[in-house]
Amino acid sequence: KIVAALYDDPKEGYPPKYARDSIPEVPFTTDVSIGDFTPGELLGCVSGELGLRKFLEARGHEYVVTSDKDGPDSVFEKEMQAADIVISQPFWPAYITEERMAKSPNLKMCVTAGIGSDHVDLQAAINRNITVTEVTFCNSISVAEHVVMMILGLVRNYIPSHDIARSGGWNIADCVSRSYDVEG
Repeated sequence: KIVAALYDDPKEGYPPKYARDSIPEVPFTTDVSIGDFTPGELLGCVSGELGLRKFLEARGHEYVVTSDKDGPDSVFEKEMQAADIVISQPFWPAYITEERMAKSPNLKMCVTAGIGSDHVDLQAAINRNITVTEVTFCNSISVAEHVVMMILGLVRNYIPSHDIARSGGWNIADCVSRSYDVEG
């Protein structure tokens, strides 16, 4: 049994189509045909199921996905007790505590669908011989994009300029007085 705690679907619903008509072709270094997803679709929420349901169920696994992860009466708390593997996310963590592990005698692995393990009691996992793993390198491109975005935002004075425009102003001199070109 595999239990995943994923964040809720978008409150406003999915857009009728994606912003781009097509997603650029990305050459994968591993076989992604094992999953149940289309590149570019949102997989980390409950309805996306990490693109794993068909793959896991075809191999005889029960797969439970929920966003109800907190408290003693949560779906995650109840389902985890019979789980072999639990999956959580770094920005929507289901905390895998020593108490939860004690109630889960079959638990063999805690997977972070992302990076990090601060939501898992590592010493308790070691004591119980439970593997704790993450998807290393999974967000490296996003981190690089974020860094470039932050550099541009700071160098081009984006946030103060945005604040000026939102408050009804648009004095270009105010916006560019602390803005610089990116060169080199």
